Amino acid sequence: MDLGKAEAARARHKERSAIFASAIGQPRTLFDSVRRRLLLVVLLALAPIAVLNIVQGLAQLSNAEEDARQRLLQQAVAAAGTQQNIFASTENVLYALKNVEEVRHAGATCTATLRGATISLPFAANIGVLDARGAVTCAALPFPGRSVGEEPWWREAIAKTGFSLVGPARSPGADQDVLVGILPLRDAAGRLEGAIALGIDVSWLDTLLRQQTPPSVGIVALFSDRGQELVSNARAMSAALFRRELFRTAGQNLRGTLHESTDPAGKSWTFATAPLGRDGLTVAFAMPSDRLFGWTFVTVAASIALPALIIVLSLIALWVAVDRIILRWLLYLRRVTAVYAQGHYGFRPTRLDAAPSEFRVLGHSVENMAFAVRHRDARLRENLAEKTALVREIHHRIKNSLQVVVSLLSLYGSGIGKSEDRRRFDQLRLRVNTLALVHRILYEANDGSQVHLRELLGELASLIEGSTDASVRITVEAQDAPLPTDMAVPLALMVVEVVLNLGLPPGTSPAPLVLSGSRSGERLHLALRSGAGRWGENGMPLDLAAGFAAQLGGSLSRRDEPSGAMVVAGDFPCRPNSAPKAAARVD
Repeated sequence: MDLGKAEAARARHKERSAIFASAIGQPRTLFDSVRRRLLLVVLLALAPIAVLNIVQGLAQLSNAEEDARQRLLQQAVAAAGTQQNIFASTENVLYALKNVEEVRHAGATCTATLRGATISLPFAANIGVLDARGAVTCAALPFPGRSVGEEPWWREAIAKTGFSLVGPARSPGADQDVLVGILPLRDAAGRLEGAIALGIDVSWLDTLLRQQTPPSVGIVALFSDRGQELVSNARAMSAALFRRELFRTAGQNLRGTLHESTDPAGKSWTFATAPLGRDGLTVAFAMPSDRLFGWTFVTVAASIALPALIIVLSLIALWVAVDRIILRWLLYLRRVTAVYAQGHYGFRPTRLDAAPSEFRVLGHSVENMAFAVRHRDARLRENLAEKTALVREIHHRIKNSLQVVVSLLSLYGSGIGKSEDRRRFDQLRLRVNTLALVHRILYEANDGSQVHLRELLGELASLIEGSTDASVRITVEAQDAPLPTDMAVPLALMVVEVVLNLGLPPGTSPAPLVLSGSRSGERLHLALRSGAGRWGENGMPLDLAAGFAAQLGGSLSRRDEPSGAMVVAGDFPCRPNSAPKAAARVD
């Protein structure tokens, strides 16, 4: 049972492929197909929804980017809040020490005062007073060399009028890296008298920043206006994420936008920068991109992929639905109409009971049309049978009448001696017998619309052999090809006239003649080959044979062969045969 179903399915698929491969089934344009047009309609209907979802996804991505930027900026500013307080405290301490006369002029109690201030400030590495040339006049901790006049940060700091933060630098007194908070001392005329400097322990700032913002939460770093990293909670990581980017974009405004970077392990990070509003300091805060945008990427990808998936599934479902709901029944109706076209009007399309109502209505209409055609065909067949019987009766009566004429000619001709008149009388009787022969063949034919070439030529050969005054033997080499009935009479008379126009000498041995005929497509070819006699030597007129050839739509030609034989041939048009009906099958 399953094998039969599979075979039927393969047959339907083969038929469907043959239909669409035919010239009629080939689409004239790209959308000259029900399936393609429906797919286009569904695609156009779903396209606005898909575009809207994609736009919404891109908007979500933009919003997520803005939220991430705000989040990073807030965390960066919060992480740098303590450092800002330390820098503010440094500035306040230096302004307070500036007002102490012993400290300003490096008096006897200057060292003790500065040492007490250093002890009270946990972030202070050393505090010192310097003169206008950068020489240390007083310091909380011993300061080897006692001069910073050649340091770059010193020249940068004394060029300003207020507090500034410079560095990082190496503190000889504390023997550690420090950020130098320096306050220039000027007289009433604005001339430089010296400066008070406080070294902020960089390692202490890193530790404090690491406690407030662990590296597991994010990487935070503080940069100077020249892109130098001052403080960081993870220096190795911050150097890989920030330093290269900041130096490469020196002089550009990095603040307020998101930037991408990659750590040595190949992991992607996103960071934002924010100004601290003091001495051009900038804080940068970085977080892993997957943690920052993980669900956002999933949401945006879903917003873009889901419409595409819906469109693909819809098109696949529509493709299958069109094949199962529409094309399946259209192909079945086509097979039904093919069965009706072959004359099997008793067939009933019972499979349409499982089809949708529209196809059931269409199938019922086709069945009613076949029923009407069946009745009309029956009436036509009855009329055709009556006409065929009438034509057969006419042929029968004509044949009988011609035989009566032949009998009368034989009675009247019996009194004529052997002379030229007797020969012409016998030829006239042969022509009348030829007409009677053709009507007898038409009467006996099963199909009244055609005769067979071999039968017609064979009967003619027998008639000519027994009716001519010369002794002949005619060999027929003809195909059993069908011919239209309207060609039978002129064809038979033309063959008789050709034989009568051959000057065959009388004798005891019969003269051999070969009568051949073949049909190729819509052309009929006849040829008569004679080894004795010459064309027109008996003195008979030749225009009768040429006239019958012209009535057939062709002409006769003659050629002499090297062997001495003569061939008379003709080529004539012939209407095509009607194709036989084939058996029908509807699965």
